Amino acid sequence: MKKINIIKSVILLFTLSIFISCDEGGDPDPGATAIAEIAGDWVVNITRDGADYAHDHISTYNTSANSITEMWLDDQQHGWGLKAKVNLDLASKTFSGTDLEETYFDVTVTVTDGQIITDGATAPSGTVTDSITFTAEFSDIPGEIWVYSGYRRTGFLEDE
Repeated sequence: MKKINIIKSVILLFTLSIFISCDEGGDPDPGATAIAEIAGDWVVNITRDGADYAHDHISTYNTSANSITEMWLDDQQHGWGLKAKVNLDLASKTFSGTDLEETYFDVTVTVTDGQIITDGATAPSGTVTDSITFTAEFSDIPGEIWVYSGYRRTGFLEDE
């Protein structure tokens, strides 16, 4: 009889622990980063000194500080190699920076005229999406201006 009571107690404790361990403990929504409204992947055309150079993808995302005053600008080394932490004005959705450390190569980059416009572009699929534009000048090729302009990735194949 004592053995049956012990088995019942173990089963009861096991059952209770399953229900208790499944409790999410409140709101499971983790929220978003501080710059979620402008973070994302972008399809861009790049011109180099006024001539078409490349069609590429870049990303904008928060820094580890999750600040509203800076963000990463990153082409994931698909193109020329641009990864720099730029100064950000989130309210106006503008960004820039002078002599920024470019982390893929041992150079600096100056980013100017950076702007994101909500619903400022129409992708080839006809989808209205955000636009991005900025210029970059790399220290190893001074005076050569690179212009990046494009739109937020939509996920549609025809927009790639």
